[in-house]
Amino acid sequence: MEQMNDKSAIERVLREAGGRPVVLACLSYRCKHCRNLMPFLEEKCQAMPDVIFKKMDVNASQDLAYEFGVTSVPICFLYLNGVLCYQVMGDNKALLMDNITELRNRN
Repeated sequence: MEQMNDKSAIERVLREAGGRPVVLACLSYRCKHCRNLMPFLEEKCQAMPDVIFKKMDVNASQDLAYEFGVTSVPICFLYLNGVLCYQVMGDNKALLMDNITELRNRN
């Protein structure tokens, strides 16, 4: 799962997704819940080639995290066609999967 710490790179991914869902996971490697979520996200990244998974290290990109409205971690932003559709806060894998499945089914 590719690290994204540049706003223009994130915007480019959203523009070029071609109707594929995009999951942007905002994480901190100091956060226990983030470390717990990472292997799950990596696994889903491999298992779901029709979904684009990216991550942002909020410690390395504090200004960018602020721009995205990150107030706590982990938080995953889910986009479809460049539009923010869902925000999943915390280590809520079931809700994250429900939302990803719903976005996949829209196409």
